Amino acid sequence: MLKNLVHWRTCRFVFNNPVVFRGGAVRSLCNPFRQKANENKNAALTEPAEPVIKKHVNPFAQATATELPELSVPETKEEREKRLKVLQLEVDIAHQEGRRVPALDFFQDHHWAHVLTLPSKSARIKYYAFLWQIEMKKESLQRKKEQRAGETERRVAEIRKERAENDHIIYGLAHTSMFLRIYDSTINHWQNNRLTRAMQFAPKLVLDCSYDDHMNHRESSYAAKQLMLCFAENRANDEPFDLHYCNTKFDGSCMQILKRYIPTMLNPEFPMNIHSQCFTELFPKEQLVYLTPHCREDLVTYDPDDIYIVGAMVDTVNNEPLSLAKAKRLGLRMARLPLDRYLQWGAGSGKSLTLNQMISIMLDLKKTGDWNTALQHVPRRKVADYATHPNDRQALNKRANKLNVRIDHLLKHEGNGGRATVFAKPEMLRHHKEGMDFKLEKWATGKRKTNRSS
Repeated sequence: MLKNLVHWRTCRFVFNNPVVFRGGAVRSLCNPFRQKANENKNAALTEPAEPVIKKHVNPFAQATATELPELSVPETKEEREKRLKVLQLEVDIAHQEGRRVPALDFFQDHHWAHVLTLPSKSARIKYYAFLWQIEMKKESLQRKKEQRAGETERRVAEIRKERAENDHIIYGLAHTSMFLRIYDSTINHWQNNRLTRAMQFAPKLVLDCSYDDHMNHRESSYAAKQLMLCFAENRANDEPFDLHYCNTKFDGSCMQILKRYIPTMLNPEFPMNIHSQCFTELFPKEQLVYLTPHCREDLVTYDPDDIYIVGAMVDTVNNEPLSLAKAKRLGLRMARLPLDRYLQWGAGSGKSLTLNQMISIMLDLKKTGDWNTALQHVPRRKVADYATHPNDRQALNKRANKLNVRIDHLLKHEGNGGRATVFAKPEMLRHHKEGMDFKLEKWATGKRKTNRSS
């Protein structure tokens, strides 16, 4: 490259000064490089010589990309509104062209807030298609609802016509009856009254909602739906908990989605306890027990005097023991569900449970005190059932035989309950087949003749 640079400068110098000879031109062009070399040589002579440190470099190591400093400038309100108008125009044009994009009337504020965070056009197209499917489902449900309403009007007209023509008394539903109709609003008031009574006398259970910063948008939506199901399961139970949502961030994505599921949750008359404070500020610290799957101590029995805490986090991506770290930082007691003691997990199934499954397990444990009854809420797809799927048992035995290990004592079922006993003593680790003993007098004399029955 240096040679090409010298030739280029030579040609340029000759064209600008045609009288100068080629040798002088080359000398004048090479002078800057020679002067730079002489300056480096003089500097090396004047400065003290430093010891040369030989660095050992791995030739097979991959070069790691250095992180560039973030040069992100905060977006102003005017720029955000301008970008929002451009995106609205994009949606309107795509909808008019007949693409899988919903109409502008379907979009709400939280939809546009999510669209503004998407990094590329392909991500926006996928999100538009997702919203378009939701819009189509809503339109289909609306059409079916109108169709049912028309059929109901025709049926009511026929019934009124029959009543006008008939002079006798008709007994049954929607006619003369001794039973009163119970409306859905009456059931709602009754269940809310039961929750109000549970706030006064029932044991307390805490849902820790402080993990919003460790979840992405999809995990936050899953967590919000599971929190809604927790409230519904507890509300429908005969003996509900006094449920408390602690460490809530009302401006977080999880609480915003939960508010869409339960619009009246912040009303003062609604029986739902939502706190922005930590549970250590609301309850005595010696009564708190944090339920985390990362600790080593099992929860043996349910204590109604203790207040159990469940971390409201969906960790599909982040599997760090955040609940364990928080419990240690706060100095709280920890426990985990004895899943390995009572359940035989299937191959390839994870031991993670949803929040509403945890609430259902704790409700049954409080009512019955029996882990076998409480753990029935664990999905059956996660548990290996050898009674209904004998092929799993055969595959496990085959694998154990390859390893020269007898596991019959581990899978031996009792006659009364059919449960696996893991503390039985094995009879023997290795066993030989009959007729395989070595005999010297018959060795290398040919195959052994067997008597065949005619």
